[in-house]
Amino acid sequence: MKASRITVFILVAILAVVFLFPLYVALLMSLKTSQQTFVSFYALPSSLNLSNFVHAWDTSKYPTAISNSLIVTAISVALIIISSALAGYSIARRNKPFYNAIFVILLSGMMVPFQVTMLPLYKMGKTLHLINTHWGITLIYGGLGVQMGVLFYTGFIRGISREIEEAARIDGCSTPGIFIKVIMPLLKPVTATVIVLNALYIWNDFLLPLLFLQDKAYRTIPLQQYFFFGQYSSDLNLAFAYAVMGMIPIIVFFLFMQRYIIKGIAAGAIKG
Repeated sequence: MKASRITVFILVAILAVVFLFPLYVALLMSLKTSQQTFVSFYALPSSLNLSNFVHAWDTSKYPTAISNSLIVTAISVALIIISSALAGYSIARRNKPFYNAIFVILLSGMMVPFQVTMLPLYKMGKTLHLINTHWGITLIYGGLGVQMGVLFYTGFIRGISREIEEAARIDGCSTPGIFIKVIMPLLKPVTATVIVLNALYIWNDFLLPLLFLQDKAYRTIPLQQYFFFGQYSSDLNLAFAYAVMGMIPIIVFFLFMQRYIIKGIAAGAIKG
């Protein structure tokens, strides 16, 4: 038993090193000067150099990029949560062929690669004048994320006893009231899981912003980082400083929401 625990610990430690090594390199490069990098690429800097972050902030339009990422991510996740919760509740509580067919159609959409729908989405966005707008890309993210959200919410709601809703209905609560006051508070664990998974994907996504946010004023962090890295490819320390600045908000968000994900997985396991 002890030997197996040691083996598991060693494997986990190796995986942690593998996954954290790119982050270590990015942080290391962002804190070094060009001279220090030339002398030794992987060595720790003799002194911290924060000028890379200052220069990156001044030249990269970082405040604009991060505000765009926050707007796109927040609105998209809100659309996913609202539509997925409503659809999941309807499918879970109305176990009829029509709703089951909708559920199957939504799940089948997860099997279609984004590259298949990329060109039609761009043509539709251009026709409807949704290119270089926050609403255009958030609507697409909402449509893409609702599939996984419905899967999570439907399974979770089916594990909630109907007696709770019947008791609320006897007390005079309407169907919308039951959903808002009774069901939604019970969905906090799965809601937190859906928020984190979609926020991480949307914040780090590059391909969709590249198609829909071509204007400099609407570029998100990954897109602005792409252009910034190309412009300053000769100065790796400056480019890595911007990369670290782009990672900090989503890492902080993930660390804050991590405990809610664990609660959601545990609650799902108990209900299963």
